[in-house]
Amino acid sequence: MQQQQQQQQQQQGRKSAHQIAFEQAEAQRQAAARAAKSATLDDATTLGEKGTIMMSKGNYNDALVIYDKCLSIQLSHLGDLHPMVAHTVDLMGVALLRLGNGQEALETFEKAVYIYEQSSGHGTPDWALCVMHVGQAFELLAESQRGPGDTAQDIKAKQGTVDNYTERAYEMYEKALDVFQARAEANEADLDVANVVMAMGNVHNIRGEFMEALRKYKYSLEHKITLLGEEDPSVGWSKNNIGNAFKGLGKYDEALKWYTEALTAVTKHYGPEHPEVGHVHWNMGLCYQSKGEGDAQKRKVGWSTTWPLKYFTVGLQKRVAHEGEDFEKMSQHLHHAFDVFMKRLGEDHISTIRSTAAMFATRELVRD
Repeated sequence: MQQQQQQQQQQQGRKSAHQIAFEQAEAQRQAAARAAKSATLDDATTLGEKGTIMMSKGNYNDALVIYDKCLSIQLSHLGDLHPMVAHTVDLMGVALLRLGNGQEALETFEKAVYIYEQSSGHGTPDWALCVMHVGQAFELLAESQRGPGDTAQDIKAKQGTVDNYTERAYEMYEKALDVFQARAEANEADLDVANVVMAMGNVHNIRGEFMEALRKYKYSLEHKITLLGEEDPSVGWSKNNIGNAFKGLGKYDEALKWYTEALTAVTKHYGPEHPEVGHVHWNMGLCYQSKGEGDAQKRKVGWSTTWPLKYFTVGLQKRVAHEGEDFEKMSQHLHHAFDVFMKRLGEDHISTIRSTAAMFATRELVRD
């Protein structure tokens, strides 16, 4: 009997704690609602600008919080179906995309597209930009299917899902491109066209269609240089993507040339610890790794056909071998990327997870 009374008291205590937590959350919600109603649309605009500054610094979580406050104010003044609301929702989707949350970003972009269609109509430039972002969410979902430890069998099993996501991404890009090209002057460079063509190149790159990706990237780069100049970080990012295409083609020295130019541009603009800079370091590290693997394989082929070394290499366990400056450069770039991702994006971000796996993998690499 006494034990039952103690259990009832404990349950009441737990209920009381839950009730307190609920009441506190409700009070915070009501306070936020009152603050949103008392704030003006100018306040919302200021918050939106602060969020954009946070995005440019790579502080994506902070930007998301600020955009959420901006959205609350806009909703209280404008209602659900207004272009300004759609714009803020779209910005929140971009922040989620940078944080690696592909599915949540996709759902957020789709909400923004719906609001644009209900408020300002189908086929506007703002609608097209948001549709392009939907494509980027599908692109991220396609990339996220492949894990660092995937076997050939794993990759084959996931290929159908990857193909589905890339097809949907490309469909979105084509819709956006139709709108941007219809607005652009004939034969004139257009930044939105350049951005969506680069995104289309990303899909080709994921599919392993590296020559078509390279054509798209070079088209985008030419337009961006015309509009923005050589030193703009967006130009640097286009050069990074060109490096990705050359890496896919196995032309590692050419890839490294483009990566080096990209790294110079984005580091000059953002500083060494920005996530975008980390991504270029990551790509360079992978390129040095692939280059080292290829060089090691060539050496092993030479050993296995040279008497008497061929008799000593028969039956030995295969291993990846690196040596000299390439090994050191690979390690430096992978370490830099890992440090940036861990510090700026957190341990659960897909880029941090992949770079962590790469760090462990480097321990298996030995010099000849």
